[in-house]
Amino acid sequence: MKAVYLRAPYQFEIRDVDLRELRDGEVLVKIKACGYCGHDNILAKYAAKEWEPFGHEFSGIVAKAGKGTAGLAEGDTVVVETSTFDPLADCSRDGRVDFSVNGPSFMELKDNSMGFAEYAIVPHELCVKYDGLSFEEASVIEPLGVALDLVKTADIRLNDDVLVLGAGPIGLMALQMAKSSGARKIYAAEFSANKKRCELAKQFGADELIYTDRVKLEDYGFEKGGVDKVMVSAPPSTITSAVNVCRTGGVVAFLGISYGPDAVVSFDSNKVHLDKLQIRGSNAIPALYFPMCIDMLKAGLVDTKSLITHTFPLLESVEGLERYLKDAENAVKAVMIND
Repeated sequence: MKAVYLRAPYQFEIRDVDLRELRDGEVLVKIKACGYCGHDNILAKYAAKEWEPFGHEFSGIVAKAGKGTAGLAEGDTVVVETSTFDPLADCSRDGRVDFSVNGPSFMELKDNSMGFAEYAIVPHELCVKYDGLSFEEASVIEPLGVALDLVKTADIRLNDDVLVLGAGPIGLMALQMAKSSGARKIYAAEFSANKKRCELAKQFGADELIYTDRVKLEDYGFEKGGVDKVMVSAPPSTITSAVNVCRTGGVVAFLGISYGPDAVVSFDSNKVHLDKLQIRGSNAIPALYFPMCIDMLKAGLVDTKSLITHTFPLLESVEGLERYLKDAENAVKAVMIND
C-alpha cells in the first residue's frame, strides 16, 4: 500500500509499504480522511531526525476485524482515538480515567503505518463508531476532543470574559465552545497575516480581535482591565502574557508543545499569588469525549467544515502539504482524502 513519510525540515515522500498481519484485538481500517496536525508540523519542522510515518486524526471504514474485537465488524464507519485509558489502572478505578496515560495507544504502534496511508492497524478499543458525518468532518473529531479538554480545563462559565490565545484549529473550536458555554465577551489573539483564521474567529463569535504582531497583549484595552479565563493554544512562551492579562481569580489553561529552551517560561509569581490565579495544563492523553464531540457536530454546536481550507488525495500529499504550509494567509486545516 501507499503511505506518506516525513523528515525534518519539511520533507515528505510517498512510499510503498507492507502491513503486518492483524493480532488479536486489532482491526484493519481503510483510511478515508486524515488531518495534518500541529504535532505533525513540529515533527516535520525539526523533531523528525529520520523518515517516519505520521498522521493520527483519521476516520475510515473497518476493512477487517481480527479476533477479540467484539462490537466491530467489516463495513463499520469509525473515527480513531489516539489513545484510551486503562480500566484496570488505580487512577481509573479511583474515578480519574483522565490520569491514565498508559492505556492502549495508536501512537506507540511502531510496526504500523499511521493516518497518512491507505490502511492502518488499530487496537479495537480506539475505534469509535459513528454515522451522519462526512469522513472529512469526522477526521477533525480528534482535535475537537483536544479543544474540548482545553475548554473543560479552563472551566468556562456564564458571564466570563475569555481570551483565546492562538486562532488555529484548536483555538477556533475552543472559541465556539466558549461561546456556547455562556462567555460574556470573547477576545481572539492571532497574527494579522493569518487572515482566514482571523476571519473565522469573528465568524465563530469573537467580539474583538487582537493582532499580536501589532500590539502587546498587556497593552490591549480589555473592557474590564483583563479577562477571567485564557485558553492558550499557542507556543508556551505566550503563557507569560496570558498571566499578565488575567483579572483576580483568573485561570490560564494551556496546551502546546515546544522543545529545549523554548519549553521554559517565566512569569511574575507575585501576580499569581496576590491575584489568586491558576495555571492549568491541558493534555488530551488519554483521548476522551469522542461521543460528545460526535453529538456536538451532528447538532451543529461546532463547525469543523469551515476549518478545512486545504484538501488533497493521498497520492498528491507531497504537493498538497507544500501548498498548505506555504499559504499562511489562508491555511487553517489540511485534510488528506482517500477515495
